[in-house]
This record gives sequence, structure tokens and C-alpha cells, in this order.
Amino acid sequence: MSEKRKILADAVLLFVTMVWGSSFVLMKNTVLNMNPVAFLAVRFTLAWLIVLVIFWKNLRGLKLREVLYGSIIGFFLFVGMLLQVIGLKFTYASKSAFITGLTVILVPVFVALIERKVPKINVTVGVILAFAGLWLLSGAKFSNFNFGDFLTLLADLGFVFQIIFIDIFTAKDNINTINIAIFQLMSAAFLYVMVSMIFGINLINVKINLTAIITILITGILGTALAFTAQVFVQKYTTPTHTALIFSAEPVFGAIFSAIIPSGSNNTTEILPLISYVGCGLILIGMIVAELNLDKNYSME
Repeated sequence: MSEKRKILADAVLLFVTMVWGSSFVLMKNTVLNMNPVAFLAVRFTLAWLIVLVIFWKNLRGLKLREVLYGSIIGFFLFVGMLLQVIGLKFTYASKSAFITGLTVILVPVFVALIERKVPKINVTVGVILAFAGLWLLSGAKFSNFNFGDFLTLLADLGFVFQIIFIDIFTAKDNINTINIAIFQLMSAAFLYVMVSMIFGINLINVKINLTAIITILITGILGTALAFTAQVFVQKYTTPTHTALIFSAEPVFGAIFSAIIPSGSNNTTEILPLISYVGCGLILIGMIVAELNLDKNYSME
């Protein structure tokens, strides 16, 4: 693949990661007063409508397999985010962040099994460094595995397969990635609405304050419409393992913005211990190591 395209793809994915990391504090403030499932339903419905309005002309050449591919990816995205949100009710945020970060390990494992692609040595080293950084970021401790941790671990599988299937489907010939992105968001939004109806959540009369409105607009436009559409579009220029490695920087951005933006019922900022910032550094070093061009014919696997 073109080196310039790969660098641009990495830059876009890093921007997406920064948006997700920065939105964590906003979402934390919002779900204190708004049902998490209702929040996801409104967020994804808004994102789908935005992408549909902007790219509706792409649907003129819509293929049935694009609908199928987008719906499959959207299903795994739905599963990942729903289980992660529910899991947070039963575990600590630090443990949830650590378990979610395990995708940086799980993705290359599943890629090796499904696509038979073994990562280059520098990518493997980068993944190990990022994993160590995630452990330090979580406080270098992990004990008392509970139900919330189990749900979060299941959520990881949703994120893993979302990343891998994007790689598989967008690599196929004569595929419009924008159409896949449209149906990814549509299927996820539809499933969140269905879950809301099943649990008797009235989305029409849901209580929304100013904080919720701001959060829905920011996460819906930047964190969902832009982020997931960009991910589908640019991931074909990189690899699932590299994508997961970049996404491992999400808690780094989350830590930075948590120290800047007040959150919670006490409206205070979160200052992490020194060991957590060392973990942030290891994650970033891992990403840099993975970018090293070790030979002239280097190709990221």
C-alpha cells in the first residue's frame, strides 16, 4: 500500500481516537441523568441521519452485499458499545478501561486465526508495550473479576470483530465503503431503538438537559457520524492490528481530558497517579515502535 495513504489513515484513526477519548467525560456526565441505552439510541440515530443526508447519492449504486456487510459490522458495534455501557454499572471505570484496552491483544490473535496474517516483529513489540501501558494506566492492579468485568470482556469481542470485518469487507472489489458506513450506523441505531422499546424506554419523552444535548451533538456528529464513517473509509489503507494499536491511545486522551474537564456529581477533575501517566507514555511509545520502517520492503501486517 502507499506509504502516504497509510500515514494519512493512521492520522485519521488517531484523530478518531482523540475524539472518543475526549468524549468520555461528557458521556460520564450525561449518563448520570439519562438512561445509557436511550443515549446510545439517540446518538446513533442522529449520526445515521447525518451521514445519510450527506452521502445519500451514494445509495444510487447500492449493492445488496454492501447492506449485508454494513449490517454485520453494525451488529458487532452495537454489541460492543451496549455491553460496555451495561458493564460499567457493575465495575470500576479503571477496570473497564483496562479490559476494553485488551482489544490491542485480541485483534492480532483473531487476525492470525481468521485472516492468517502474522504481525511484523515491531508491531508485536508495539502491542506488548501498549498492553503494559494499559496495565499501568489502570493502576497496575487487577483483581476480583466480577459480572461487569465479564460483560466488558464480551464487549471487547464485539469491538474486535467490528475492526476485523471492516478489514475483510472493505478489501473486496467494487465495494462502496460509504454505503457500508451508512448501514453500519443504521443497523446499530435500529438495534439500540429496539432494545429501548423492549425495556420500555420512551425515546420520545426521554428527559434531556443541556449537558445531554451538548453531549449528543458532539458524540453524535464527531464521535459517531464522523468517527465510524472515517474508520470504515480509511481502515482499508492500514490493518486491524495497527488500528487496534492506535485505538489503545483512547484512555490516554481520556486521562488528559478528565484532568481538564470537571465531571461527576461533585463536578471535579480526575488527576491520575504518576504510574498512570507512565502507562500513557508506554502506549505512545508502543505506537511509535509499531510505525518503525525496519526494511525497504516493509509492509504492515
